[in-house]
Amino acid sequence: MIWAHSPAIWSALAFHSAVAVVTVGAAERATFILTNGQRVSGELTYKGGTVYTLDGKDYSSDDVAVIDFAGGEPPVSELQQLPTTVTQEHERDMFVMRDGSVVKGKLYHIASDGTSIVFDPLGGSSAADRRTVPSSQIARVYINAPKAREVFASALNSANNNQTVATTGAGGITVPGNQAWTDTGITVRRGEWVSFNASGQIEVTGGTGTDRIANPDGSSSWTGPRTNYPVAAMAIGGVIGKVGNSAPFPIGSNTKPIQMPASGKLYLGINDDHFPDNSGSFTVTINRGR
Repeated sequence: MIWAHSPAIWSALAFHSAVAVVTVGAAERATFILTNGQRVSGELTYKGGTVYTLDGKDYSSDDVAVIDFAGGEPPVSELQQLPTTVTQEHERDMFVMRDGSVVKGKLYHIASDGTSIVFDPLGGSSAADRRTVPSSQIARVYINAPKAREVFASALNSANNNQTVATTGAGGITVPGNQAWTDTGITVRRGEWVSFNASGQIEVTGGTGTDRIANPDGSSSWTGPRTNYPVAAMAIGGVIGKVGNSAPFPIGSNTKPIQMPASGKLYLGINDDHFPDNSGSFTVTINRGR
């Protein structure tokens, strides 16, 4: 009876109960898109190593394709930036921010309550380049990009099949600045030599001024980071190509023949990581043979 009527005890019990409620609700909510296509949602926690935990259930990193914080379906323009092959460790994963920017890199750590993500960006040379980003600023983390491509293969294939070929003049192909890839309607063979002649200009990122205007080689005065682009060695907005799902390659103003890296359908594209607010187009003529 003494315990039941003590105001101090009731106050302490109420305080501790409130603390317990806050602690339980602190973990970040997320959805795992598994490599078999299944989706499971819950509170994300991390114990370390290569196991991720959702609502107390452990999932091996080999079984998780995407950690999704935003929900919904990822846009095709985002999926098209997933690498088909991984040639170095720091391009294995892909991090998509809520503002639409994309960073390729390697997942390093997740906060124990899932509220922040730590990763090493592609191009970083030391631990000083490591980034810590609140989960609230992240839309999706693609774990092992090639596996994520397999999960979304249907959407990617549908997008490739629906790309339109806009031709002008004697075989010129219009490459819109606001579209990641344009189907040339040409199928090439691995080792075949193909030359390109690109002209025109586009405006990238919806800005104004000469620093936002890109010719076929890209915007020469753009100083932003390039690690997010399909071809990191090329300036933003330049003309690029790819064959099927192989790695993109630069084209720009180069008119010398380029040897095709694979067999399949040839695509022309824009070296950028966000397309809807771009404007303008390039015209590219294609010649086969040396």
